[in-house]
Amino acid sequence: MDVEKNRLLQDLDTNTTLFLDILDTIPDRKLHARNEKTAWSIMEVAAHMLMIEETVCRALQGETRPLDGREPDAKLPQLESVFLDLQTRTQYRAPENSAVTYADVRKFATDFRANREAIKQALANKDIHQEFAGYEHPHFGFLTGLEWLHYLVAHTERHLHQINRIESVLNNRPA
Repeated sequence: MDVEKNRLLQDLDTNTTLFLDILDTIPDRKLHARNEKTAWSIMEVAAHMLMIEETVCRALQGETRPLDGREPDAKLPQLESVFLDLQTRTQYRAPENSAVTYADVRKFATDFRANREAIKQALANKDIHQEFAGYEHPHFGFLTGLEWLHYLVAHTERHLHQINRIESVLNNRPA
């Protein structure tokens, strides 16, 4: 395995552990709570993340193709701009009824970890510098494996900040 891929997969593992450890510290009563400032509950954010990552996993299990006319990391500045600019908040309506809901954070953690392992397995024998042709992201277009790995980590980091904001609002809510 090349050094860059190995480092990115280690970053993904660290990101997975951090995310699940933070979720594990949140009291169950807060995981599904909302108020007027928190359109989404913490578990709805987590379920959204898993739904997106399952799509990414399917893309990474698909075919790759050589890049034409760009570097394998060309979209990283755009990814970072969208996900890591925490001053810009995009408002989305909370899901009416998510296809999969999790009453239990432990079940979610098992599913999330299994999907992250499937992502790593999908990349095990693939060149991350190639473009993955199985899914065109609506905002970023087709991405390389390298870009998808950065996407996963940055997407999680953005939602960790969202989860922290939600929990902070819930902490300040009258009982």
